[in-house]
Amino acid sequence: MTATPPKVAVAHYCEGAGHATRMLAVVEELEAAGYDVVIAGGGPGTKFVEANGYTEFEPLDLDFVGDYQNGGLLDVLRNSGPAVAERVKQYRGWFDDEAPALLVTDDISAAIAATLHGQRYVYVSHDPAAFYSTTVERAGAWVRNRIAGYGAEQFLHPKVWTGGPSIPGADDVGPMAPVGDAPDADVDVLVVPSEFSVDPDRLADAIEASGRDVTLVGGDDWELQESLQPFVAGANLVICSGYSTVMEAAVAGTPCIVLPATSEQRGVVDALADTPGFYAADSIAGVEALLDAVEPPEPHANGAKRVADVAASYLPDAASTGSDSPASAD
Repeated sequence: MTATPPKVAVAHYCEGAGHATRMLAVVEELEAAGYDVVIAGGGPGTKFVEANGYTEFEPLDLDFVGDYQNGGLLDVLRNSGPAVAERVKQYRGWFDDEAPALLVTDDISAAIAATLHGQRYVYVSHDPAAFYSTTVERAGAWVRNRIAGYGAEQFLHPKVWTGGPSIPGADDVGPMAPVGDAPDADVDVLVVPSEFSVDPDRLADAIEASGRDVTLVGGDDWELQESLQPFVAGANLVICSGYSTVMEAAVAGTPCIVLPATSEQRGVVDALADTPGFYAADSIAGVEALLDAVEPPEPHANGAKRVADVAASYLPDAASTGSDSPASAD
């Protein structure tokens, strides 16, 4: 009888789809190594999880960024605080149902749940306190990282930049990106908005008025894709605000203009200041001024493989269980 390979739970954070896409890259690597994988997270990333043929457990969503930027600390305490408590409770029920040998997560709620539950986990975050300009946000990032690092087997920090902001106690790894298919050679300028971006249609119109051909992710002509990596890899230029797309551009070796919309994204821009191939703009006009002045970066090694290797170091070798082929998702 063939033994069952070890089960790994992968849980992504629910604010912004990029958390799901980067953790799906880890899922790919874990499955390729022969491990059985189950997924959780919810939020905007669920559609990408489903597009890749998986189903996932969806705990209660929360919106720290929206609560803080559209309201303030009181709204965070009133809305996001109770939501975290419920999300932690639901994750603990999921651990009971799935009984994974290890959790890999970038979700602080899952990390808290794992610590309370006695569930072993590896934590992944790109969120140093130095990214933030306000005392409240800096304190929040410091607390998140301290809590997550306290119970983790290992804390991994995916970085595009060298030097710059780091997380005390975390081990740096390369930027994370899906493997993807062959590059799409028909893309000139790829615009990848985040949940918090400036008006993407206005940005696309301005770029096209400059004589460039634009592919707008999420636009009227866009169809949901399993992965953006072929488009990122095939593009002449990527314009984005979120760090997941920055990491994909780094792995692909595609020049990237970052137009930040949140304090975290502005922190990413500051960290990238001396990184070849990455450029910052503070407005649509700033993007237009950079369109013909970019150079590609040297491709970075994909950190998703390193994250999966670290996770595997805390697990029995999948091959030793008698698994004949990589496990498929439920």
